[in-house]
Amino acid sequence: MGEIELKIKERDFNTLLEILKKNRPDADIPLITAAYEYAENAHKNQKRLSGEPYIIHPLEVAIILAKLKMDTPTIIAALLHDVVEDTETSLPKIASNFGENIAELVDGVTKISSLKKKTKYHDQAQTLRKMLMATIKDARVIIIKLADKTHNMRTLMFQPAAKQKKIATEVLDIYAPLAGRLGMSKIRSELEDLAFHVLYPQDYEDLKKHFSLRRDEIEAYIEFISEELHKELKKNNLEAEITGRVKHFYSIYRKMKYQDKTFEDIFDIRAIRIIAKEVKDCYAILGTVHTLWPPVPSRFKDYIAVPKSNMYQSLHTTVTGPDKHFLEIQIRTIEMDLTADMGIAAHWSYKENVNLKDSIPKQSGLALLKDITKWREEVNDTREFMTELKMDLYEEEIFVFTPKGKIIKLGKGATPIDFAYSIHTEVGHHCSGAKVNNSMVPLRTTLNSGDIVEITTNPNHHPNDTWLKIVKSSNARTKIKTWLRKHHSEMDSDFKKEEKARKSKKEKTAEVSIPDTDLIKIHQYNRKNKTGITVEGDSNVLIKLSQCCQPIPGDEVIGFITRGRGITVHKKSCPSIRHMKEEKERFINILWSDSEQVHPIKIAITATDRPHLFRDIADQISLMKTNIIKIEASEPQNGIATIKFVLEVKSVDHMNEIIKKLKSIKDIRDAYKINEKVILKK
Repeated sequence: MGEIELKIKERDFNTLLEILKKNRPDADIPLITAAYEYAENAHKNQKRLSGEPYIIHPLEVAIILAKLKMDTPTIIAALLHDVVEDTETSLPKIASNFGENIAELVDGVTKISSLKKKTKYHDQAQTLRKMLMATIKDARVIIIKLADKTHNMRTLMFQPAAKQKKIATEVLDIYAPLAGRLGMSKIRSELEDLAFHVLYPQDYEDLKKHFSLRRDEIEAYIEFISEELHKELKKNNLEAEITGRVKHFYSIYRKMKYQDKTFEDIFDIRAIRIIAKEVKDCYAILGTVHTLWPPVPSRFKDYIAVPKSNMYQSLHTTVTGPDKHFLEIQIRTIEMDLTADMGIAAHWSYKENVNLKDSIPKQSGLALLKDITKWREEVNDTREFMTELKMDLYEEEIFVFTPKGKIIKLGKGATPIDFAYSIHTEVGHHCSGAKVNNSMVPLRTTLNSGDIVEITTNPNHHPNDTWLKIVKSSNARTKIKTWLRKHHSEMDSDFKKEEKARKSKKEKTAEVSIPDTDLIKIHQYNRKNKTGITVEGDSNVLIKLSQCCQPIPGDEVIGFITRGRGITVHKKSCPSIRHMKEEKERFINILWSDSEQVHPIKIAITATDRPHLFRDIADQISLMKTNIIKIEASEPQNGIATIKFVLEVKSVDHMNEIIKKLKSIKDIRDAYKINEKVILKK
């Protein structure tokens, strides 16, 4: 039920052997036994603060790893992980007795443990840096260290109070999040709850008491749900294992504190896990669940089709169960469940004798320490987004550092510009130079793991098109494109000033008489530009489409000659041109040329909120061979969702066809061009 027990269990080497016999029948027991005896002899005169023999600690670490089904080298390295640091034993002796591979593992753990303590910030930054750099070489170093921290936290009560808080803070800030990043949810949950108990004892006890008062009620509820599911699955010839759980304490506390929620507001306090045989069964079971209890809108997540970056796969749905209690249901296969609990460690449950000199294993969907770029400022067109997403999913990574020791993760091949944007958008926008390892370098320089990077900024320096050819990350590329698009497409500043001045005089807004072809005679059209517009003559005049009315091919348009900034094109029906009636001499006739050029328009959709709504909309837009430049979605109000898109269209007819198709989607209530609502019957 989420509780933790802070006590030492009496276990010996036979306990480890029994677990290995069950979990790793292929383990090299003679070599593991030799390692245990070697460690026991090395630590023979040492005691822990609890008074027990020191060998108990490496033994417990090995037991934790054996439960994770780790391989023989990892178990041996766990038994030996403290002998170099805490005894007279040297690393060459370890290599001589147990091989270079195991010596490398022990050395990696030792290096993490032996960092010199400086300031608190520097200590944490350096610790995490060392851990990550070690992980790049062999992930098992981190797994051993996490097991080491877990046992130390289980016996933390023997440390002085001040040291308990220091260690618990380090665990909550560094080790628990790292375990989560590696997909090791069991280790993460235990570390969080152990640290929570030390750092916030009163909150911990209050939450424990809250659960104690409702334990029987919650357990009975979960048992009832499980029975109902069993009956329904059997009726549909679906086989699955069903278990119930309650979220661990710190996770509930964190949500209550930082999301300002009550205990009952937490969706997944009550949870059911369904373990199916095959992926297809997962989706069939999901349908069965939704026939029993109504799903909560927007609370469905398909992590099977789109796994998390820490390898996690599962279907998540929240339903309104009996007595109107929210109930989270997770559905996954046996292999997915193993990975959900063990994360990166699951890799070694399938494969023995991994070459420790190999890089992080990539099979089984592993994506260690991988962060998919979030949708922050803007999503570019559909094809570009998919390209960037794939790049983020599969690129190799490097770890570089700020001068203060903060770790920055970048894709392999990244440059100082990528680094600058990862620090802050404005740092990227004004990046003017870079130092790598204290030496000035060109901005196109490729960074390597371990580099210390310092960025020089200049308020007068801005992104340019060349940067798009230099940067590696989609994050940097998106921000550069956003800046370029914004500054290249701003409305003419003179026009804005003139419009503002006229409005301040409260002039009447009578319709202006648009000049006809007799006013400005056009003899031939021989200039075409990216707007798809033709104008008279052979000049290099700049043509811009007005942002106030967003004209597109098929609209009747008129040009307005601005002072020193070319021609701005408006619809003839645009309200803005009413304010120009006194300057008819600045109008010019405009014709659309025969062009395949696309133009951005703003489309709004209102719909009854439901699962897969956005997917259905995106699919329909994709079928229309239309790119999505930007997406904005607001929180559903009274079950009605509003989604705004900036799409690229070829003409008015193309736009109307898109709107018609969108309105044909189930649950779409309306679709229209913003500022000029288009009414089309289904």
